[in-house]
Amino acid sequence: MESFNISAEPRVAGTKGDARKARAAGATPGNMYRAGESAQAVAFNGAALSAIFRKSQDANTLVTLQLSGVDHVCILREVQRHPVTRRVEHVDFQEVKAGERVSVTVGIVATGRAAGVRAGGMLRVLARSVNLDCDAFSVPKTVEVDVTALETGRYIKASQLPLPAGARIVFKQDFNVVTVEGKFREVAVEGDAAAKGAPGKAAPGKAAPAAKAAAKPAPGKK
Repeated sequence: MESFNISAEPRVAGTKGDARKARAAGATPGNMYRAGESAQAVAFNGAALSAIFRKSQDANTLVTLQLSGVDHVCILREVQRHPVTRRVEHVDFQEVKAGERVSVTVGIVATGRAAGVRAGGMLRVLARSVNLDCDAFSVPKTVEVDVTALETGRYIKASQLPLPAGARIVFKQDFNVVTVEGKFREVAVEGDAAAKGAPGKAAPGKAAPAAKAAAKPAPGKK
């Protein structure tokens, strides 16, 4: 997993005004914490962090905060952006150590062309992400699922997803991740019925016997 460095400075925190002052000075406010410990308020270059996001394309990027001459390896926990400009306005960093496990949300990517799609169906991704418990330094960028053998009406469940060694999916109940939907089977059945002729119906171009009898004029009386 790729790691990036960014310089940070301690900041005095206490009110929302402190964050505004940091932004007015051209810095982005944030907090760095370890589980069970008090948070350290920091300020850093938000543009540099945005550049890291563009390069990594990964929400779970590891960032090394260089704070007061000490390196702190952190995973991003919350990123707040401006609703219009999308500029990074506040970030929470969680410091992690080697061997520690973290809970993260990772995107799901379907690969291959499903058998059901080749037969005329449509692939539907029912879950776009999955919650993982894994080593902080081995968080996958995505979870890829090969759908090549997936037929119409079949599902791939969360428990069937391929994961890196040591990672596990966190869920209360197993759920469907991807399926193929379509009317291929129904169309085939209707086609067979039309070819054979539905019961009680005459074949195309031929009148039913009862209809023929009704079409003849009644015999005249002498």
